Amino acid sequence: MSSMEMSLFYVITNDFEMQDLYKCPQNMSSERIPRPYVGSYFLISGIALILIYLPCFIAMIRSKCRAPSYQLMIILGIFDLLSLTVNSVITGIMGIMGVSFCHYPLFTFCAGSIALGSWMGACVCCILMALDRCVEINSHFPLAILFHKPVFRFVMIAIICFWCYTTFFTKPILFTAQYMCWFFDPNIGFDASLYHNIPHTINNLLVAVISTPLYIYLCYHLIFKFGYTTSMWQYKTKYQIVIQAVILCSFHAAAAYIYVYMQFFPSPPWLIIIGQLAWQWSNGCVCIAYWTLNRSIRNAAIRMMLSRRFRQRFKLHMGIDEAIAVERGEDVKSVTTNIVAIMGNTAKVAPFLNE
Repeated sequence: MSSMEMSLFYVITNDFEMQDLYKCPQNMSSERIPRPYVGSYFLISGIALILIYLPCFIAMIRSKCRAPSYQLMIILGIFDLLSLTVNSVITGIMGIMGVSFCHYPLFTFCAGSIALGSWMGACVCCILMALDRCVEINSHFPLAILFHKPVFRFVMIAIICFWCYTTFFTKPILFTAQYMCWFFDPNIGFDASLYHNIPHTINNLLVAVISTPLYIYLCYHLIFKFGYTTSMWQYKTKYQIVIQAVILCSFHAAAAYIYVYMQFFPSPPWLIIIGQLAWQWSNGCVCIAYWTLNRSIRNAAIRMMLSRRFRQRFKLHMGIDEAIAVERGEDVKSVTTNIVAIMGNTAKVAPFLNE
């Protein structure tokens, strides 16, 4: 049977009737397996990560910067928020209730399709962000043409098309309360090989194989090739980028490998939980990195959430323009104009330092 007949597109175009391979037998036991502690963790941490992510995401949308890196971060934010909704919030609720696919088949099918597409779309974004960082530190890096304005439009369209394909035209992942994880096999008695999603397997193997060398190259170039600098600002920024790269690559590679392995081979429960945690934090670590390591996004988010009067009262002048303006007694806009001019000259030397 083709993947099309086992996809969300088929369900939508057939009055939300699933194919026979996803119809649970009438005499099948519907026993619930509550996992209150693990489920509570995923629910609470998922809500917390979404609340932490949203201010950064809104700040990026409101930003006037339309560089390729920011556009990738915005679309990655969409994929991350969709993924966290499924792999954390919905996973937590279903775990607490102890329900699996056959308890709410249509809901689980739709959620799994969205989660699968968002994961695979996020993988592509992370690879492109790694390429963009490599291009920023080495203008002669191969594939730099992808980030030229006319070409990059087609890159963004390709990402959206890829998300649509993986969401609507491939087999979904389905929740199993017993393992607190998502599998392609709904465990209703049919051969598990009928549910294997080959595009997902290829995607996961490629994301680890491609992203790991890119981030290694980025870290090596920043540490050994960028050279020594006496500027504490440049020094901190360089190592912040390295830390972000290592964290993001580690979670994505772990989630990609473990999720492929456990779909094909018997896996111990502890490995399955690690795979689910790696998937959750491959999305959640991005917003943590924004708040702890990305000064520009953090400051923009705080400015958006707190009024200028409140920040002045508690000396939270989040941004060099406001700090200088308060010290000099000048208007913030005039100071900002001077800083932008200075930053523009800096960007010609090392563009990545402005992130």
